[in-house]
Amino acid sequence: MQRQVIINADDFGLSTSVNRAIIDAYRAGNLTSTTMMVNMPGTAEGARLAAENPGLAIGLHFCLTEGRPLTAAPSLTDADGNFLERGALLKRALRGQVKEAEVRAEFEAQLAKLEGLGIRPTHTDSHQHTHMLPAVFRAIAPVLNARRLPVRLAIPHKPGLGLLLRWPLKFVRQTILYRSSQRFKRQVQTRTNDVLVSVHDLTTPPAGYSADTLRELVHQAPADARVVELMVHPYVPGADIDALYPHDLAQRQPFFEKCYAEHRILSGPALFAHDPHVTLTTYGSAS
Repeated sequence: MQRQVIINADDFGLSTSVNRAIIDAYRAGNLTSTTMMVNMPGTAEGARLAAENPGLAIGLHFCLTEGRPLTAAPSLTDADGNFLERGALLKRALRGQVKEAEVRAEFEAQLAKLEGLGIRPTHTDSHQHTHMLPAVFRAIAPVLNARRLPVRLAIPHKPGLGLLLRWPLKFVRQTILYRSSQRFKRQVQTRTNDVLVSVHDLTTPPAGYSADTLRELVHQAPADARVVELMVHPYVPGADIDALYPHDLAQRQPFFEKCYAEHRILSGPALFAHDPHVTLTTYGSAS
């Protein structure tokens, strides 16, 4: 089956070292797009790199869990005015304490900031998949439809009996996410993906990852998945990253190790250069 594959790097604009890693992967021919954070230390540099690499499609990495908002958003922030961490945001959303008007205003402000940097967004996704929270998606869906802005949905493989038997809790989480994504897909009249695949769903150690690991993620996608996003997070180690997370650096290390492995692979030979079953594309070009 011919697949259209979007290789998208999250977290552009997070920091200098992340920006460098993403551009490395793009120049190696292993990225079709990236999504940019517009409220983080690497934002301005990311805009300069975008201008230097005009072939790289760039969307908005809508952020509700890092840094500070661009708008007044008390239902989304802590007492110091910083965005809540993901667990706290989830709890607040489940209690009905997230104000959708604030979410929409912040989303529109972040889009405007991206455009003000000279970047026309090809699509949007969100940091840590927060747009998959029903309250957040309800808030941004009218903007997506009005602007005809494509959106990545965190669509997992449809959970099966095998997953239920091996990892019951993961089965429950994936079932909720799968059903939510199918519902959200019906609510927008814009391009979306059919499935999302990532090494961050794997339980195997990143030291063993290779180019074949990423290729297998794409080829093992469901047969009816015509547009597949391979979500990647290429990072290189840097003091700038460490400085962003002084209180939970050790907790984040397993995630970082996967990101370092992704950079190693994505800065190497082109993954799909000789694959007749894969056409690399972007959200702006997928059909």
